[in-house]
Amino acid sequence: MLAGTVVFAQREIDENGRPLGAKPSFTVSSVEDVYLAKSESSVAGSEIKLNYSLPSGVTSGKITLFHPRRDEELKSYNLNSETGTVSISLKNLPISTFSAGLYDSEGKFLKSFNVY
Repeated sequence: MLAGTVVFAQREIDENGRPLGAKPSFTVSSVEDVYLAKSESSVAGSEIKLNYSLPSGVTSGKITLFHPRRDEELKSYNLNSETGTVSISLKNLPISTFSAGLYDSEGKFLKSFNVY
């Protein structure tokens, strides 16, 4: 009788301890929805391309480049789509290494990326 109860109880829950057919309370995506990264197609030398993605529903923002050792803003790029690529000409910058910050349209910081 006890063995039958154990088998019956095992059929009522899945391997995660949830009742059979129940959905998880949240899901974890392995892909970041907000990102800032160097493009694989970046050409070494005079130009760097940064790929970006803003949060879902946000269609504008900016990427600001900062000096890596001083509190100095080098350049800003306005963004007008949720995802895209920004081409950065190193000829127009006083230094070839920098930190890039991704901000939404209200100026809220989202992500950073260092280019060395």
